[in-house]
Amino acid sequence: MTGAILSLATAVLCCQQVAADEPEFFDVPFAHGQWNIGRRLDESKLRYCIDPRDPGWEVAGEIADAIAGALLLEPERYVVQSEIVSEDITKVYELLLKHCDMHMGFKLIPDGYANWSFLTRPYFETDYAFVTAEPALEKLGDLKPGGRIGATLGTSAHLRLVSYLTAMPATDRWAAFPMGTNTQALVSLVGGTVDVALVWSPSLWAMQRKDPAGANLHVIAPAPLPPTALGVGALMLSDQTFLRTAVDEAIAALSADGTIAGILESYEFPAVVVP
Repeated sequence: MTGAILSLATAVLCCQQVAADEPEFFDVPFAHGQWNIGRRLDESKLRYCIDPRDPGWEVAGEIADAIAGALLLEPERYVVQSEIVSEDITKVYELLLKHCDMHMGFKLIPDGYANWSFLTRPYFETDYAFVTAEPALEKLGDLKPGGRIGATLGTSAHLRLVSYLTAMPATDRWAAFPMGTNTQALVSLVGGTVDVALVWSPSLWAMQRKDPAGANLHVIAPAPLPPTALGVGALMLSDQTFLRTAVDEAIAALSADGTIAGILESYEFPAVVVP
């Protein structure tokens, strides 16, 4: 543990947080009962949320525990429970107010978040993968014209694919079918509805851990497209400036000493440590 992390941890325990860039009142979501939520008294814990809808939630939980240990704080885990596919931002805001100092598992999308929040530095980086069951396919360019691609809708990788297809001659294009979720794209691939699925790599990893139908799937190179990779970090409230600085320092130290790499390797998780 570096001296910088120890001093920052002390600041987390002792100092009042002050926002560097205070969001406007109407930019902040409304959470039911938010005016009754006071400042917590127990500053010896690092509270974090994990969401089982995130395919890498187990990995994120172990990384959060390691961050807490690096800061000499006791980790306190809150598991998000919901039956819907994804939450709106108001729910995330409420979770941060009530249950967690940081919510694990957010992609570091440039300009992708409101100014009442900010993200830590990434604790790992992973990518979107083109996946197929066809043994002969080694890269996307091997797919014949008219081949069917099921792509998770609205991702940066999906937008890049659509842009590339638009620039191709009509006779050479593949057919791209937007899918609502990574799971839907993978189910369509296994069922033979599409020839290739474009999904978040951890989603494929999670499927192959529990579904025998994923055994025959393999990742192919994205060429002629470039890879699409994103860092993943934790979302925090923007008034937690000192805590975010401490967490960032802890992530940097855990990345440098091999702790995070060891967690990724123990799960055979498809991600790399960010230097």
